[in-house]
Amino acid sequence: MKTICFLGDSITRRGYWIAEIFEHVKKKGIRAYNCGVSGDSASGAIHRLYTDCLSRTPDTVVMMFGMNDVGRDLYDEGKTDVEEKKALRLERYRNAIRTLTQMIREAGCDLILCTPTPCDDVTPGAEVINHCNDGLSVCAEFIRAFAKEQGLPCIDFFAYLRPIVGTGYLTLPDRVHPTPESHHPMAQFFMKEMGWIEEIDPTPFLPMSEAAQARFDVEQLSREIEFIEWNQMYKDRVSRKMTHADFIALAEERLAAATEAGDERKIKWYSNYLAIVENRTEYEDELVRRTLNMR
Repeated sequence: MKTICFLGDSITRRGYWIAEIFEHVKKKGIRAYNCGVSGDSASGAIHRLYTDCLSRTPDTVVMMFGMNDVGRDLYDEGKTDVEEKKALRLERYRNAIRTLTQMIREAGCDLILCTPTPCDDVTPGAEVINHCNDGLSVCAEFIRAFAKEQGLPCIDFFAYLRPIVGTGYLTLPDRVHPTPESHHPMAQFFMKEMGWIEEIDPTPFLPMSEAAQARFDVEQLSREIEFIEWNQMYKDRVSRKMTHADFIALAEERLAAATEAGDERKIKWYSNYLAIVENRTEYEDELVRRTLNMR
């Protein structure tokens, strides 16, 4: 039985598109696992590649980064003296993709590269005009060329979705994350490019089947834990060996600081983490069980 791991940022982590792919290919004996972490970048993923992805012994890794690599705020209209910072971000992205590719191949896995998805820069009403698609297009161009150079498959989400932003591909108000319904064209395009379907089906995927939704929900709990430990506690995690108790203590400290500062977003992050982290092993076991039971 083949196992595919999807490595990426929040557009992967929120992976309705992955859930749809899995629903389609499960009868082929293919298992799909979500290894997306919100806020992650290609360089950040280097540190969690083995523990969060390769530990699942995948046959294939699907990799998509770029949205958090370009430094989206650098592309806000009116920003000046940022060209050097943009160039440094893009070079760091290219180097990280090369490193991840080498690590994944050395682990004996097949690799599928994906260009990043575009931002919504067409829907009117933005408080600040952001031109980060300029940077994302550079990432996409690099992925296309690098995939060709390395003889790797490339799923060109950027080229496919860019023309339909605002119509066939809608984002949440942040203009970055696709709406739940817009994960459908991503899934369909991926499967068509992989040769698993002949034509793109416009029929919406959502709502998911009861079994798929249950599996998706438990996978998202696991992803929430990884989001805190690999994103919010990143510097602590890579600078020293942290025990389970260390993570909890640090989360409690962060929650107290967020509460004092009135930071509702971080209060939610760390409250959720502390509420679910004790059940981490149970979530992982349940995810595997639900995956094996889906036919």
